[in-house]
Amino acid sequence: MRTTLLFAALSCACLPAFAQAPEPAEGWQVTLGAGSLYAPTYEGDDDYAVSILPNIQFKYGDRFFASVQDGVGYNWIQSESLSAGPIGRVKFSRNDDGDQAFAVSGGGTSDLVGLGDVDTSFELGGFLRYRSGPWSAGAELRQAVSGHEGLVLDLNAGAGGVITGFGPPIIWSAGPRVKIVDESYNAAYFGVTPAQSAGSGLPVYEAGGGASSYGVGALGIIPLDRDFKWSVVTFAGYDRLAGDTGDSPLVTLRGDADQFSAGVFISYTFD
Repeated sequence: MRTTLLFAALSCACLPAFAQAPEPAEGWQVTLGAGSLYAPTYEGDDDYAVSILPNIQFKYGDRFFASVQDGVGYNWIQSESLSAGPIGRVKFSRNDDGDQAFAVSGGGTSDLVGLGDVDTSFELGGFLRYRSGPWSAGAELRQAVSGHEGLVLDLNAGAGGVITGFGPPIIWSAGPRVKIVDESYNAAYFGVTPAQSAGSGLPVYEAGGGASSYGVGALGIIPLDRDFKWSVVTFAGYDRLAGDTGDSPLVTLRGDADQFSAGVFISYTFD
């Protein structure tokens, strides 16, 4: 689950920043790295943990991309200001034993006991991104074909640029984001059936769809060499759980609607 929080933070924050990055090389690019993430132990929790996670990305020119944080997609439409195409993402399973495989401090929770597992979800859909100078906006609509089996709409906007004069240039981006989900998504992660109520001690709760969260993310990329092979990525985000998500007893009785995350990664790109 924490892996999902990391890559959601990265994917929502990075669009304006990469608009300022060097033009993608022709042919294949492979990026390998690792870093640490500070985030809630599950979406809606009030306890936090530090995890060590890998960063693996594949790109082919400016068309194909594949990574856990960006999903697998193809820029079917690609121009200076507009890109659009199909995309698929993975949302990793949430287990009721609260196991956190990548946690190095904190992690583990009994909050989810009795709520059952939510299997890994494969989400398929499309994206649309628009850029004009330092400004950008994006939308991504996905339907899960397994796991939560719900519909998810991610919206984001922001601005980006390059800060110079303090050593290496810093490519930055920041902006707001909103997640909208349907009833199936919220029922899987935030609803409580009578059977789950008996096993968890939480009151029965029927969660509907709507705006699930709103927040803001910021990201900075620091190249460590002139060829942009080595780079450091830092990010931070805040999201407020809203609507039926924020009103879930899992959040109000055992967690917190305010969700924070931060991390730093170092990577090397081969081409």
